[in-house]
Amino acid sequence: MNITKESTGDLTALITVEINENDYADKVKSSLNGYRRKANIPGFRAGKVPFGIVNKMYGKAVLGEEVNKVLSEKLNSYITENKLNILGNPLPSLENKDKADLDNDKDFTFYFDIALSPEIKLELNDKIKANYFDIEISDKMLDDYVLDIQNRFGEHSNPEVVAEGTEVEAEFKQLDADGNILEGGIAHKGKFKVDDIKLKTVAKKFIGAAKGDKVVFDPMKAFKDADKVAAMLAVAKEMLEDLKADFEAVITEIYLTIPAEINEDLYKKAYPNDEIKSEEELRARIKEDAAKQFIAESDKLFMSETVDMLIEKAKIQIPADFMKRWVLANNEGKLTAEQIEVQWDSYEHSLKWQLLQDKIFKENDIKVEQAEVREHIKGFIGGQYFGGQAQDPALASQMDGIVDSVMQNQEEVNKIYDQLYDKKLLDLFKEKLSLKNKSISLENFIKKASQPPKA
Repeated sequence: MNITKESTGDLTALITVEINENDYADKVKSSLNGYRRKANIPGFRAGKVPFGIVNKMYGKAVLGEEVNKVLSEKLNSYITENKLNILGNPLPSLENKDKADLDNDKDFTFYFDIALSPEIKLELNDKIKANYFDIEISDKMLDDYVLDIQNRFGEHSNPEVVAEGTEVEAEFKQLDADGNILEGGIAHKGKFKVDDIKLKTVAKKFIGAAKGDKVVFDPMKAFKDADKVAAMLAVAKEMLEDLKADFEAVITEIYLTIPAEINEDLYKKAYPNDEIKSEEELRARIKEDAAKQFIAESDKLFMSETVDMLIEKAKIQIPADFMKRWVLANNEGKLTAEQIEVQWDSYEHSLKWQLLQDKIFKENDIKVEQAEVREHIKGFIGGQYFGGQAQDPALASQMDGIVDSVMQNQEEVNKIYDQLYDKKLLDLFKEKLSLKNKSISLENFIKKASQPPKA
């Protein structure tokens, strides 16, 4: 047995494995003797079949099997013992043809291409600057939040006819050029506010209409707001860019909400556990809640941009040709070379991040233990279903049983592990990097967060 490694590029190498007869002969003989003991061949007693006959019948197949076992074992041992940090798995060499004629040869030579993991020199420190966007809570947003609370605790009724200030629920169906319902077109039951209609001629069609009445109109012309129309019809905003079509709207319900007055009674209903005495204090409390809600969104954007930035700074090199071959080999019948080529930028970006992430986890001793997963599940269930009483001894056994059940769902457990790793990574970035906080409007934040990823 002889194994050698020869560099073929910055991150690729050729491994040559030479196997001689001594490496496999005893194993082949032992295996054939096993066949001999079990063979049931007419004319011979069980276990008494001559070795030559067994060898003639099974010798080549057994030889191939045992040589492959030796090859796999020795190749893996060589990689481990020489601490070769490889990407993917060894692949049969493209440039060198194996010498493995099982009919005529006793010594065999196999060639494998391998890819080596690149060295990553990036270190997390405060010299690396990262943007963190804080979403501004504008006066307009606060006004909307206050109005939402007023409506939530206001008076609700169902008028007989549509009027200004009402909300309409209707069955929408897209029509064709002849005014007939378009087969396969958009159809959805949705709601809209009459006051959101910008085209007066359409607004007049709805004013005075009752349940069961039908109104035909072009939603995009009527509302002049793709976001509102997309929400009403439950379609992607992009679908509406070139949509020029009339819809039939059959009114199914009419709603009227008279907002509650802003007073101490409203403060108590909205925040029963707080002592709010004025509208100013109410707005301050709402602003505090909104800011907390936006932190999660800011964190997501921060992580996304920071990952892209760190990958760029790390300047990670990937042996692309080898990895494309490896992806193709591991997805045989599922992906073509052409599909891999189209998706390569995205795959390469993911691979670079995986390599960088592994380095960060190792250098910063980031781990997630099973006990942490159990505590996460317990905290979620306690908050959702036990009303914060999870510490009650009477509920402890029931809680543990639920946690045990969730832990049996490996897919769900893996998701929780990922969440906890992501949280630790987020905390590490905030601790190690130099963050530059920037205020941004919600509208601009949404635009920035909606930008497609780099790969």
